[in-house]
Amino acid sequence: MASKGLWVEMLAQLILELEGYTVEKTRHSLIVDGRPIAEIDLVAKKDGETYYVEVKSGKISVTDIRQAYTNAKLAGGKPLIVARGFSDEAARITARELGIEVLLIPDYFHLIDTEEIMQIVEETVYLTLEKLFPTPTSPLSEEELETVRALANSNTFEEAADKLGVSKQELGQRISKLKEKGAITKTSPYRLLRLQSKLLLLSQ
Repeated sequence: MASKGLWVEMLAQLILELEGYTVEKTRHSLIVDGRPIAEIDLVAKKDGETYYVEVKSGKISVTDIRQAYTNAKLAGGKPLIVARGFSDEAARITARELGIEVLLIPDYFHLIDTEEIMQIVEETVYLTLEKLFPTPTSPLSEEELETVRALANSNTFEEAADKLGVSKQELGQRISKLKEKGAITKTSPYRLLRLQSKLLLLSQ
C-alpha cells in the first residue's frame, strides 16, 4: 500500500485540477549548476505561469514557507503550497508577504483515513471517465468522424478548423451536432474536448 505522503500528493493533484491548474510533473528534482539540491513535490501550470508546489500533510510553519519560496525562486517559477492550514499567525503573514499562494485541504479530509481518501479519488476518476465516455444515439457519419479526428489531433480549436478546411463557425456547428447526438458532452475547455474526442475514436 502506498505511503500517506503519496496519498496526500494525489489529493493535492486533485485539488489543483479543481482549481484550474494542470499538473505536469511529480517529484521534480531541482538542479542548480548541475547538482540536485532539492525535490519539489509537483510542478503545475495555470494561465501561462509555472508553479512549484510543496505538499504538506499537516499545517505549515514559517520554515516550510521559506523553503517553498526559495525552491520556487531557484527553479524560476512561482511558489505554491497545498496544506491543511497555517501553524500560527506568523506563518500566515510570511506567506502573504512573500506572495505565496496556499491552497487548503478541505476540513472534511481531516476525519478520514488514507484508504477512504483513495476511495474518493477512485470514485472521482470513475465519474469523470463516465462523463467523458458518452454513448452516441446513432453511428457517426464519415464527416462526423473526420471532425472528431481533427479535434483529437489538434492543440487548439483554430488548428482543428484549419485541418478540416472550414471556418470556426462551421466547426462550432459540427460540434453542436455531435453534442446533440450525445457523442460529445464537454466542449470547453478545449483540452477536455480534445480528450473526449480521442476517447471517442477509441470506441469506434
